[in-house]
Amino acid sequence: MNLDKIVCNCQSVTNGMIKDAVYSGASTLEEVQAVTGAGTVCGTCLEDVQRLVDHFVAERDNH
Repeated sequence: MNLDKIVCNCQSVTNGMIKDAVYSGASTLEEVQAVTGAGTVCGTCLEDVQRLVDHFVAERDNH
């Protein structure tokens, strides 16, 4: 996965920023939004952000 890829254009949030938020303790879409701002402007990326949150939470919890 390209961690530099922007997932939220409105807030310039990358995959890596989502990963960092999850690995810092965020476990829900809402918690990631509070930390990164992803998906809080137009909402177009919400499905992608949710998928990333789910992926990184599972990855984090399996380590």
